[in-house]
Amino acid sequence: MSKDLQTSKLAWPKLRRLLLTAATLGGVAATAWYAVSGDSVMLSADAIVTRQRVAVAAPWQDARVREIHVRPGDRVEAGQKIAIVESATISRSLAELAAEKARIGGRVAQLEGRKTVITTLLPLAESSAVEAQAFLNKVQNAGANGLAVSKTLVDLTAGSVQASERSLSLKAEQGSLEIEMKANKAALDMVSAAYDDLQQTYGNGILYAPVSGYIGAHVAMAGEVLSGGNDRIANIYTGPSFVLAYIPESYLFDVEEGQKVSVKTRGQTIVGDVEKVLPVTEALPPEFQLPNRARGRGQLVRIALLDKVEFPIDQKAHVSGCMFDSCKRGVSGAVGAATPALRSVADAAGRMVGRLRDFAVAPAQGAIATSASMPANVRKGISPTPR
Repeated sequence: MSKDLQTSKLAWPKLRRLLLTAATLGGVAATAWYAVSGDSVMLSADAIVTRQRVAVAAPWQDARVREIHVRPGDRVEAGQKIAIVESATISRSLAELAAEKARIGGRVAQLEGRKTVITTLLPLAESSAVEAQAFLNKVQNAGANGLAVSKTLVDLTAGSVQASERSLSLKAEQGSLEIEMKANKAALDMVSAAYDDLQQTYGNGILYAPVSGYIGAHVAMAGEVLSGGNDRIANIYTGPSFVLAYIPESYLFDVEEGQKVSVKTRGQTIVGDVEKVLPVTEALPPEFQLPNRARGRGQLVRIALLDKVEFPIDQKAHVSGCMFDSCKRGVSGAVGAATPALRSVADAAGRMVGRLRDFAVAPAQGAIATSASMPANVRKGISPTPR
């Protein structure tokens, strides 16, 4: 019996080698599967479905929302009223500009009136100066002949000087009025333009939709006071839907424009086309962050949806590389498609292991059968081999 046990031990080294080979192959397969299923070799990126975003904001600080005419998710058309805001700062600025406009306008009116007066008086003053000078000349000639007294000459000379001075003053004032009126009119034009621009920009605080689209999830509330860092009333999402993907830093290959990708969201998989690889990176949104880990970043890639479907704005999605021509199967699809082939391979491997096991156990069974067929006296004469 000891000889039988010794003979049967000859199959265990082969079996150990077989098990070691199977374990090695399993480890290699597991490593390969981990590399393929991870995000280093196969493209696997988190993404968000969005649209072109246009902000409706109050361009003034310290504005207060008086009325809101939209709700989240509403469909709006370009030019539709969104909200009414009021700003004490803008109202005060408009009042100050209006007062300055009135003051400069009054000054221009005064100058216009003075110009009219000068225009009327200047010919009379010039005529009076000429007549006074002519009469003075006559009196001076008469005085030279002894026909006029000195006092009369002095009075006439003073009157002539006054008439000339009056004429010259009106001429000088007429020239200065032209310069002053030009400056005041320029200032009035500037103040009027500033007032009109501010009035047009303010528009009584009514804000309109610049484009057609859908209102986002966040809308300001009536009575809310807006500040410089929070001046947004609402976001309008317009245009077709597209996917904004965050390519992980661990991905080893380049994403090229025109590359087909698979986009999975809300239980369905659609085909996408890499429209633009943006030269910027951005931190992943909080809903994609893993706990107890540093906040990840990824390069932004814009993906156009080839299937004409409409997804909700800010819907989470997952982008993966295409493994089939249909581009609607990811790693899970590959596993599902390869399951029959893997099952066939497993069956073949099982049959091969069975054959090797039979081959390893066959010599031991033969030895046992041979020992059993020997006569009893012969089996008793066999001594066990020392170990």
